[in-house]
Order: sequence, then C-alpha cells, then structure tokens
Amino acid sequence: MAEIKVHHHHSDSDSSDDSFVSYHSIDPPPTFKRDGSRPVWKRPRRNATLINPGPPALYQLKTERTYIANIRRWTYGSRDTNKENKVILLVGETGAGKTTMVNTMINYLLGVKFKHNEWYEITEEKEHKGQSLSQTSEITVYEAFVEENPISLTIIDIPGYADTEGFKREREVSEDLIKLFSDGIDYIDAVCFVMKASQNRLSGKENYIFHSVLSLFGRDIENNIVFIITHSDGGDPVDALNAINTAQIHCRRDERKKPVHFLFNNQQKEKRGHAYKSEWKIGKKSIKKFLTLLSENNRKSLQMTADVLKQPKQLEACIFNQMDRITEKEFKLKELTEIMLAISPNKDKIDKSDSFKFRVNKTVKEKTRIINESWRSKNATYCTRCEENCHLRGYWWVSFGNLKGCDVMEQNYCTVCTGKCHYSEHKKENQKYVITTKQGEMSFNDLKQMCKCTSDQPEKIEEKLNSDLQEIKTQKSILLNEAYMTIMNRSKIPLKSDSYLTPQDLDFFIPRLVQEGEKERVNDLHYVRRSVEMQRNRLENQSLLGRAWDYVTN
Repeated sequence: MAEIKVHHHHSDSDSSDDSFVSYHSIDPPPTFKRDGSRPVWKRPRRNATLINPGPPALYQLKTERTYIANIRRWTYGSRDTNKENKVILLVGETGAGKTTMVNTMINYLLGVKFKHNEWYEITEEKEHKGQSLSQTSEITVYEAFVEENPISLTIIDIPGYADTEGFKREREVSEDLIKLFSDGIDYIDAVCFVMKASQNRLSGKENYIFHSVLSLFGRDIENNIVFIITHSDGGDPVDALNAINTAQIHCRRDERKKPVHFLFNNQQKEKRGHAYKSEWKIGKKSIKKFLTLLSENNRKSLQMTADVLKQPKQLEACIFNQMDRITEKEFKLKELTEIMLAISPNKDKIDKSDSFKFRVNKTVKEKTRIINESWRSKNATYCTRCEENCHLRGYWWVSFGNLKGCDVMEQNYCTVCTGKCHYSEHKKENQKYVITTKQGEMSFNDLKQMCKCTSDQPEKIEEKLNSDLQEIKTQKSILLNEAYMTIMNRSKIPLKSDSYLTPQDLDFFIPRLVQEGEKERVNDLHYVRRSVEMQRNRLENQSLLGRAWDYVTN
C-alpha cells in the first residue's frame, strides 16, 4: 500500500501551514532578477472558473460529469488508475455540513493553504431566497485526481433522504448503492457520519439515516465508521459524543473508548482574519489525521456486501415467482375441475358426437405492459423459455443488453425460473407475464388433444383428467414447500430498507398452508409476518420521527 506522505514547509508568515503532497502549494526556492529584485511567484491555477473574487477568491472546479439513473459522477482531473484511490462514504442529514466537507477534502488534496486566500469547490449549490441549498435527492460520486498527488479521492455523498420520502426513498438509495458497488466501486476506506458539534441528541432523522446505512454493511464495517463534527470551535465536542454514545452507534473508538471524530468549523469561505487562522489549523490538523487513518490497512471489500445485498433480492424474486406458479396451478386445477363437471353428466352426448361443446374458463398466460409502477419497477426480466417472471420489483439499473448483471443471475444462470436458464434466454422489457382465465368453448376433440389421449371413451378422458389433477396438486404442494423454505431463509436476513417483501405477500401463503394442514409451518409464517410488519413499521416510524423533528426544529 502506498505511503501517505506529508510535505512540511515553513515560512515567517505561516510557520506550520503544511499541505498534502502538492508542489503547487510549496513556495519555490528564492530567486532574484538581474536587478536584484525578487520576482512575484504566482501559483498555477487549477482547471477552475472564478465565481467570486473574494477574499477569499472562490473557484468552481471544472469536472467531467456522467449520469447513470439516480447516480451522478463528477470527476476532476485526469483519471489515473496508478494512483492509490481512497473511497469515502459521506452520510448525514441535510444541513449537517456534508457539502463543505466534500470541498474541504478536495482543497486539502489540492494543497490549498490559509495564506493563499482562495477556496475551490467541486460541488454546486443553488441559491434560493438568499440561502444556499445543497440538498439533492441523488447520490453524487466526487472523484479528484491531482497530478502531483500520489493518491486520489472518491467521495460518495449520500443525500439526506429521510427528509420527506422516508422508507420509499431509503429503499431507492439502497438500490443506488448496490448499483454503485457492482459498477466499479468494490471497496471502501471510511464511512463518515457528519453531524454538528452543538447537538446533544441525535434527531429521529439522523437515527434513521445512520441505522439504515449501517444495515447495508453489517458489523464488519464498524472499524471504518468515524464522525465528522462540524461547526466546531475546536473544543471537545462533549454534547455530540454523548449523543453518539446514547444512540449506541457502532463505530471506531480510540484507546479511551471515545468515538473517533474529527473537528471542522465550516467557515472556509469566510474572510480570513488572524482570529480565524487558528480554526483553519484545527481543520487542517483534523484532515491530516483523517488521511493518516485512511493510510491504515483497514480497507473493506464491498464484494461480500454486494453479495449480502444480492442474496435477499434473489430470495424475494423466488418468492414472487413461486406466487405466480402456485396461482397458475390453482387456475389449472379449477379449469380441469370445470371440465370434469362438464363431461360427467354429458357422456351420452359425447358418445354420439365428438363435436359436443361445453364452456370452460381456460388458464392463459400472456404478456402485458407494466403500468402504475415507479420508474424503478417499470421493467422486468422474464424467461422466454419458461415463460416466467424472474425479477419484477425494484429492477432498473441493469442495461437491456447485459442481463447477466441482474441480481437473480449467478454465474450466468437464473436462480429463479423453473429451468434455471441461461441469461441469454431472458429478456428485459416493459412487460411481464400475467396468469389469468378466459372463458371459451371446448369440444371433446379439443379435450382429447389437450390430454394427449386417443381414446373416444369419456371414461378414459376422466381418468386422464383425474391423473392430471393429482399431479398438479402434488406440484402445488411442492411449490408451497419450496416457498416456505425460501421465506424462512429470507427471514434469517434482517429486513432492510431495500426489501420489497410485505406482510400482504405472506398472506398469500398462510391460508394455502392451512389447507395443506401444515400447522407448524403456518405458525412459522405468522411469526415471520409479525416480524416483517414490526420491522417495516420501525423503519417508517423512524422516518416519521425524523420529519416531526425537522418540523419542530424549523
């Protein structure tokens, strides 16, 4: 692992203002013109646009921007894969100071010093009625490659998504993170929770955000979790640390068992007087300590996280597929029963004429457009060979031509459809298979073809129908057993915000297991249902508490 180096430069005006490996920020050796005068040295300007002459002068860095659905990626500098990249996840409610922290990290990487009297921003804030608004509903990935710096930074800014949409928005952000983890970001160095120094308790909104993000990673990420304390005067943030301890946030702790934290005052854009210089130094010291922490061999692979996030989605997709297949068996049982009821009292008529007709509700499977769904669920993956839906809900980020990247695929094969077919047998469209019935006429000849029976005797057809009925009942029982096992496996994984499993889904299976006489399994599913309902209510209540707190404090 590359060593993080810090160059120290001392001058009369700024004896301790060192920077992070940036020759642009280090004064060159003194040189003189032929007339003995000392030339004025101008620091090379970054690729940026001056937006306010200041002081301090405020610059907007020019970035290359790409957008994938609800993920924005803004890159400054020329991408260099030879640089050691540090990946930071930044989390906090709107107004905590995340935007300023993103820019603080970038300025340190650029080598900006107090005496330079300038400030660079990679973020963009919109002005609204005199207030600066940095709230966004999108995940933004900021990447910074500074030519003279041996490392690069990737900062993932998670929006303060508990503000208005709660559970629904959290689920969407979780899906966005899954997309991100499967599309180039496969490790993480630090998870930073941003909060104000003055807070003596975590708001419902912050609790909601903290626990929902933690649920994505599990306890193995605990040693990578640190706190960024903003709006600090440099003193010990007693209130904020007490709030963290009271909320029982799992995080990295120092030798005194205190949550590891870093102090910043969030006034970098203010006019720089002598009184502010000490606060600048506090922030600089914190960012150096933070980057030193990143130099530790403490990186966490996200491959396991991606797999863990993928597993419940596969199980849920199986559950929804099993619901469809059980429904199809039930429709088919009803259809065959109707046929038997039609031919039993009409055997004499059938003996006289093979063209005898009767009406029946036939089971049909047809593709229909997906409507009344969010844009994340408007497309589905289905198997063209099995004619089954394989992935319906929360499926948006996999491209139409790359279905092997779908959550339900493992080693290029589907984990859901009956045939476990190759991904090339699948399609992604704004369509799904729907099982329904259509009333129509059927002749005895049609029935013989359907049953693949050559006999003209109604009794033989009845025997075949009875055999088919028993076979379908057996298949239904097998499907119910498979669904039960899938649900129990899913129940072993804590319900997270990205889950689409609802108590109503479980209500589909419970009465059917009652009919099967499976009392123990019925009790198990009732327990799972209560757990699902409680966990969903807890997540929703955290969202409501967050909104209520926001209303009271504003």
